[in-house]
Amino acid sequence: MRIRSFALALAVAAATLAALAPSAAADQPVTTITRFDRTSTFPAGPNACAFPFLIHTEGALRETVFSSGKDVTHAVDFHITYTNPANGKSLSTVLAGPFVVEPNADGTVTVTINGNDGHITAPGEGTIFADVGKLVYIADPSDVFTPLALLKSTGRQDASQFPATCEGLA
Repeated sequence: MRIRSFALALAVAAATLAALAPSAAADQPVTTITRFDRTSTFPAGPNACAFPFLIHTEGALRETVFSSGKDVTHAVDFHITYTNPANGKSLSTVLAGPFVVEPNADGTVTVTINGNDGHITAPGEGTIFADVGKLVYIADPSDVFTPLALLKSTGRQDASQFPATCEGLA
């Protein structure tokens, strides 16, 4: 009798697990990895340097989107190097994150960036630009990189890396 009870309990447990499996699989997050290895020229201009410079971007972005709409992007071994081809000087930074985007009921999103999202040092000068610490802001979902309202800013978030980057490359 005990063997039948155990077999029946095992069959019921297996049937329950089989019934739940499709719904559990539907709730799994979707992860995409985008690899970068590119070099482009940043042109001279009024909001940049008086000279063009090269930007080499190398690494990967790992984006995970959850069924709740939460979107988390991590930079994976992500480096950016700026080089002035006229004199060979270069500056680099490592990007980290994570960059977390969560939907809000009003149609906006809350963006949270923990960690290092840009830290440029120049030889003999130390830090010339930093966007490090914790940054939390509200944004339009069509442009998650432009804050509509700042909620929290700790650490150092310089508004622009120019003209400091230009001085480091000159």
